[in-house]
Amino acid sequence: MRYRKRRKAARQTMAMSVLVVAVIAVLLVIVCSQVFVVRDVMVVGNRNLLREEVITQSGVKTGDNLMSISSHKLREELEKNRYIEYLSHGFDYRGTLTLRINERLGMAVVNELGLYYVLDEDGMVLEVAGSAYPVEVAGPKVSGFVIDPNSRITVGEKLPVHDRAQLEGMQDVLSALEDTNMLARTALLDVSNMENMYIMTAEGAKIVLGDTSGITTKLLIAREVLSVREARGDLRGAKIDVSNGENAHFIPAVLPTVTPVPTATPTIAPASTPKKG
Repeated sequence: MRYRKRRKAARQTMAMSVLVVAVIAVLLVIVCSQVFVVRDVMVVGNRNLLREEVITQSGVKTGDNLMSISSHKLREELEKNRYIEYLSHGFDYRGTLTLRINERLGMAVVNELGLYYVLDEDGMVLEVAGSAYPVEVAGPKVSGFVIDPNSRITVGEKLPVHDRAQLEGMQDVLSALEDTNMLARTALLDVSNMENMYIMTAEGAKIVLGDTSGITTKLLIAREVLSVREARGDLRGAKIDVSNGENAHFIPAVLPTVTPVPTATPTIAPASTPKKG
């Protein structure tokens, strides 16, 4: 008899435990469904792209449950647009989902076999501009790349160069040009020799950079020389060598002509003839 009562009590206790767990689970589902609901979406890092464009590309909608949103899914959807690089996302207590992105911008132009390609700072090909130079690109034309002969240039992928150091060098110089506010006045960047890179300014001056060491300092020195020489109007064809990273060597397009100074040729007076006594 006692055995039966104990079994009955155990069954009742187990049933009660299951019921309690089920109730707690339901409550958790209800709470989570209210707390982790996307009520608003904020975008950080867009410059030209509209907020609405980025949100639409992400596939996220207000009312979505945060539990169904993953970094992998966001990256996959956002980066279908080659101008978007997904960085991270966050969610606050108010229900705001923040999407942090890097908007890829056209920073350089490369010409290969008669076609112009627009690159971002990292060397990703953003678009094929055709045979007409894309004047809307903020940065310079880049020359000197050795394209891998076994590869093809593909939009959405990095430029297939034979030496990756060339892309890294371009990235360092473009970043420094932007930091020193010299990007817009730079017409050409040559990376054919990584130890002796140079840029051409819109005014027609050649700035010898050498390698990428101390590149920001070199450009700041060059910028000071440009500001001084611009007022004198002697930049076109001039050369500014800042490769040592400490000072600038300015060589004008036309070296001053040395004008000989006329001098009097000394003459020797004839010796006087002594008088005869």
